[in-house]
Amino acid sequence: MSSKKSSSYSLTSTLLKGFRKSTIENARELQYEAVLLLANNHYSRAYFLAATCIEEVGKAVQAFDALGRNVRDPEVSTRVRLNFQDYPKKVAAAAFPWLLNDPDCRDEVTAFIDSLIELKNASEPALFVGIEPQGMKLHMPSADITRESAQQCVQMARSIFAHASIHVLDGHHKVRTKAEDDFFVMKPSSVLTVSSGTDFWQYYIACMKSGDSAFEAALMDYTQKYLAKNEKYKSQGVQGAGDSL
Repeated sequence: MSSKKSSSYSLTSTLLKGFRKSTIENARELQYEAVLLLANNHYSRAYFLAATCIEEVGKAVQAFDALGRNVRDPEVSTRVRLNFQDYPKKVAAAAFPWLLNDPDCRDEVTAFIDSLIELKNASEPALFVGIEPQGMKLHMPSADITRESAQQCVQMARSIFAHASIHVLDGHHKVRTKAEDDFFVMKPSSVLTVSSGTDFWQYYIACMKSGDSAFEAALMDYTQKYLAKNEKYKSQGVQGAGDSL
């Protein structure tokens, strides 16, 4: 999907529900086919289909999350559509339901997701013959993807699918607040700029003490009430931090 096409359709709950269901069903078929390829010793293709299964699962999770967002807001809608095209965000989203159910596996799962992204950035060595930058060596899919790598990818795809399919088909999407949607559309660099300052953390601590622990709401309120006006929370005094929310 090109960036031009991504802006040519409107998101609706009907479209998102259909997209969620279709991507999960496609992922179901991909993981089944990956198992067949693995059983017949086609390791690089098994790896590729398993990785593609995970990508499709990620799109289903993204669509499920978007059902709780105000997609009538052009900025929110644009961010959802862009995320459908962002490979690192898709595979990270795919793993979210599993991590939600079993936080103890976080290190293993995140390391695997990082390896998927790294391999994707290397021009799909699971599918294509490539030439090293120096031109002195070729890489072949059959040589680059080992049996062990294929087995791991297929097994991870099956686990990711098992957790995510229940999450997106049987779960209830969370209705997001405006603050959560505003946070969702922020650029990562902007989030880092705000959250890296000690003044924000003084404000957030005061919010938590007053019973308001939502990070997204605190960050957006701080941005609007202080950062946008080039002011500091600490200069206003600690008193009334909770009152200002």
